[in-house]
Order: sequence, then structure tokens, then C-alpha cells
Amino acid sequence: MTKAILLTRPLAMNAADQIRFRPQGFGRFYEIPLCEIKQLPITETIKNKINAAEWLFFTSQAPVASVLAVIEKGRRPLIAVIGKKTGEVVRSCGFEVAFVSPQETKKQFVSAWQEKFPTGTSIFYPKSQLADDYIEELLGSENDVTGSVLYHNVFLEERKAELTELLKMDELSAVYFASPSAWKRFLSVYNKTEKKTLVFFAIGDTTKKAINDSGYEAVLFRP
Repeated sequence: MTKAILLTRPLAMNAADQIRFRPQGFGRFYEIPLCEIKQLPITETIKNKINAAEWLFFTSQAPVASVLAVIEKGRRPLIAVIGKKTGEVVRSCGFEVAFVSPQETKKQFVSAWQEKFPTGTSIFYPKSQLADDYIEELLGSENDVTGSVLYHNVFLEERKAELTELLKMDELSAVYFASPSAWKRFLSVYNKTEKKTLVFFAIGDTTKKAINDSGYEAVLFRP
């Protein structure tokens, strides 16, 4: 019987994920985004802060286009990204990337950037309402760091209902997670069902740790 996997990233990303999972024996794919993005308006004050910063830090693809859209003509800020995919989005907007984290974790992102650029500077860091203050706290003593919530990461009620129904069908073999928040949202529904044994794939170490910390095993999957 063909194995089925649930893909939990935004729908636009699922075609590539299907290609990656087919060699693993998966032939049926369900798609339920557990993290959906709602962009917030960029005020004039925030726009000024973006344009005043020497560096822009992107730890997600979500705010890249909206932030870069308000860069003043002729300005070329230095841009640091947490992963290659985010770097590709930056370049698609017509900007260059000055730094890519060697690993897709905030800890490695901050430590590697600090080692390469030890001189104090100004940084603008757009984030979601779920993000912590790790970057501001680690770099704030030697740099002028502005962290600003520019988008909301949400779990829609209709997605919760879809997930509940899918789990009741008992057709899944595995679920693929790309963030700790996606895992936590899945778990909030999974815990309310008759839990079936599933394989949990995690895209990176941070997501894998979140799954392990909840008492479940995770298989690290590197695209």
C-alpha cells in the first residue's frame, strides 16, 4: 500500500516537498498548512528604522518581500539570513546576501555572524509574534538592535478542523514539520484524538528538538 504523508508548510512549498519525499516511498500527500502568515502594515516609523539600519536580519522568508519593498531607492543594506532558501527570496527581490548562517538555528546564526562581524553596528530584525528576544538579547550590548513584529504566524480554525478529520481517517504514515510552532499546533490536535503511531520528520535540529522535548521521536530530514 502506498504510504501517505501530511505536509504542513504553506501550500506554495509543497510541490518541492513532494518531490523530496517520493524516494522515501511516499505516494500520497495531504496538505494542511499549520502556520499561515498575516503581514502587518509597515508604519512610517518602522520604515525609517529599516532604512536607518546597516544590517537586516531575516530568520524567516515571511517578512523578506515586505521589508525590502520599503528600502529607499539606491540603498543597499547588508543582509544576513538564517538559511539558503531565505537567501534565495532576498535575491529574487533584487538584493544581495552578505551572510548566510552555517546552520539553520538562531544560536548558530548569531554566533557565526558575531565572529565574522565583531564591530558594533545597527540591525533591524523583523519577526513574528511568536518569536523570542534571543537576537536582541545576545547582540544588544554591542549593537543597536531593533526587533519588530511585522507579521503574525496563525493557526486557522478551519485548519484545525481539517487536521482533526484527517487524523480520524487513520490513513497517514508520517507528518513533516518545518518549525517548532507547526509541531506544537499539530500536537494540540493530535493529543485530542485516538493517537495512531506516526513517523515525524523534522526539517532541522530546532524542530527535531521540539518534537523530542514533547516525548516523541523525530527523524531529521535534510532537503
